[in-house]
Parts: sequence; structure tokens; C-alpha cells
Amino acid sequence: MGALRAEVTSRPAVAAVQPVLARPRVAARSEKAGTLGRQLPSILVALLTPASLVVLAMGLWRVCTDLDWAGAFPITTGLFSHWQVWIALSIALKILSSSLLAWDGRTHKISEEN
Repeated sequence: MGALRAEVTSRPAVAAVQPVLARPRVAARSEKAGTLGRQLPSILVALLTPASLVVLAMGLWRVCTDLDWAGAFPITTGLFSHWQVWIALSIALKILSSSLLAWDGRTHKISEEN
């Protein structure tokens, strides 16, 4: 729904009503998209760090199962039945999270300088 603007001319009996273009809305949408783009690395870091801890817990559970210190591990066959895979995946997720955080910091610093 567009806003209306009433213009009063030199003749008071005649008033022209014209719709106002919705350019501010378009600008607001592009600002929202830009804001999401700037926040996306921070959101991913916030999700990757807990995921790394969960995967580490799975790896430690698998190690404890192999040492008969814990109950049965739910995955008994396949690639993810090995504790090394879980620990390596946890390290990879943490490295990805740290790299993403560093990259985000560099891009914010560059954009502030420009």
C-alpha cells in the first residue's frame, strides 16, 4: 500500500493526489539482506563451536567404550564407529569455526577502513 501525498497548487479548489514511490522500502530490504550477509559468519561460528563440542563428546564416548569405561556406543559399524574419525571431525569443525571468525574480523576491519 503506497503512501499518498497531497499537493496544494496556487488554485485552492484543485488538489492533486500522487502516489509516493516505495524506494525506502526497497532500500530497507537491501539493508536487511546486507545485515544478514554481515551476520552470517557470526551465526555459523555460534553454531559450529557447540557442534564441535558435541562431536568431541561422541569421540570421547567411543574411546571410553573401547576401554570398557562406558556403555555401548550406538554406531558399531562403518566409518563413524571409530573414535579417530570423531576426534578429527571435532578438530576440523573447530578449525573451521576459528578460521571463519578470523576471516569475519578481517572483513569487518577492511569494511570499516573503506
